[in-house]
Amino acid sequence: MGADQPAEAFVGMLGTTHRLQEGEMGKKLQGQCFRIVSVESPVKLYCCYGVITVLTVAVFALSVALSVRRSEQTPDKYTYAFCPRNWIGFGSKCFYFSENTNDWTFSQNFCKEQEAHLAQFDSDEELEFLKRYKGAFDYWIGLRRESPEHPWMWTDNTQYNSSVSIRGVEEYAYLNNNGISSARVYADRRWICSKPSSYALQCQIPFSSF
Repeated sequence: MGADQPAEAFVGMLGTTHRLQEGEMGKKLQGQCFRIVSVESPVKLYCCYGVITVLTVAVFALSVALSVRRSEQTPDKYTYAFCPRNWIGFGSKCFYFSENTNDWTFSQNFCKEQEAHLAQFDSDEELEFLKRYKGAFDYWIGLRRESPEHPWMWTDNTQYNSSVSIRGVEEYAYLNNNGISSARVYADRRWICSKPSSYALQCQIPFSSF
């Protein structure tokens, strides 16, 4: 029994030494891991923050660019904005379709009071819009001439140059289901006024000083 005790004590010492070494190695490994985490993690976090910031700025810039592009493209020919109440927007113009009837002169004076004039169309698309929207009624528009020998003129004194012919031999034009016809000035009809939309007017303001 006595001989075995030193051997057991020696084995116990070896086990204790081994456990101490394992403990020291564990502490060293823990220290290394702590240093790795404490050094690399903030760097990774800063990188993530930087990427997020860059992406946020890029998204914001893209949104601003798209908003500007949309504002530049508005209104198109189907826009119904920037017009007074009871006026209809088409392209860069606003149109008013009366529900009352009167002669051509009264109709033109009414439009002038609204800072407009009897309707003028500048393209086939505008003419088709007027024809569709007017329904079954006839409407005065802003065309007149001195006599059958004179050219048709708009109310702004520009000459009518559309390929759409005007029927009849009278001096004042109106829009009907067949296109454009002429009548005497004192005939009673509904009328259409037109003027630039407020958006078009705003676009013209910067150029008014030149």
